[in-house]
Amino acid sequence: MNSFISGRKFFITGGTGTLGKALVKRILHNDGQVVVYSRDEGKQALNFGQNKDVKCIIGDVRDYSKLSVSIFREKPDIVIHTAALKRIDDMEIHPDECIKTNITGSENVARACLENHIDKCILISTDKACQPVNVYGSSKFIAERLFTNYDYNSNHTIFSSVRYGNVICSRGSFIPLWLGMLNEGKNISVTSLEMTRFLFTIEDAVDTVLGSVYHSEGGEVFIPQIKSFDMSTIISAIGTITAQDVGYDLIGLRPGEKLHEDMLAETELPFTFKVPDINLLCVRPQYTERKHNTEWEKYNGEHFNSALHVSNEVNQLIKLIKKGSIESGS
Repeated sequence: MNSFISGRKFFITGGTGTLGKALVKRILHNDGQVVVYSRDEGKQALNFGQNKDVKCIIGDVRDYSKLSVSIFREKPDIVIHTAALKRIDDMEIHPDECIKTNITGSENVARACLENHIDKCILISTDKACQPVNVYGSSKFIAERLFTNYDYNSNHTIFSSVRYGNVICSRGSFIPLWLGMLNEGKNISVTSLEMTRFLFTIEDAVDTVLGSVYHSEGGEVFIPQIKSFDMSTIISAIGTITAQDVGYDLIGLRPGEKLHEDMLAETELPFTFKVPDINLLCVRPQYTERKHNTEWEKYNGEHFNSALHVSNEVNQLIKLIKKGSIESGS
């Protein structure tokens, strides 16, 4: 799968984030070229300032003119759109800002790719876009639909989306936060012991994204088949890793939070297929003029709600956390 990277130029919006940096590393390792488009000049300098193989452009996806000119000048083969506002709490309070970046910004990316005849453009979505209950998830749900619609109206550019779970030990995730609280001798804050979340490592996330880029044929939403864990199992794993009894305070669900997450809805099952040779599912658009691969096997399983795919394997989770810590450098 990585062989298709060689010789191709990738344009990554939000390329200074956890996923963006990991994508840059993988692409360069496989002899691809990278342009990072980000509004955070500090992180650009910190992460890529000494790397002559990465071209950085300071810009915001809200600014269509700058974005379109940048894509026109760089002429990438593939655009991966990772830029987003993601903090659920903040998006509930500032929905207007969420709309400007996650919806209008995503349409700006799609429009710039369409008008500049880019080969492929992939939106990084989230499990929270599936049957959303918060502003962030709703904005990503609309962004997915925008990309599918842009694909329907495209004669050249392929537009697809990929949903994304919780990356273990990524910036802003709860496991590093818990470990920091334990190091300070504090109890960790837990919403509910019954809460479940899909978890995977950053390298698994990169495989998911690049697998979606490789297999995209137009208008699809790709979904990784990953396990979920409840908070009780995660606390047990953290206790084993830190060799201590973990004290916790139950704080209840925050505004916009789900007890269980959805990755694939029941209503999407009739249009869902298994992607060959990789652990991905593909929801095909209900309306399209593209001819999709007819050899892909129909998915006949159940919908993906995190409560239905819970793993109680503490040792498996310990390995995932350790692997995620190594990959993130934490």
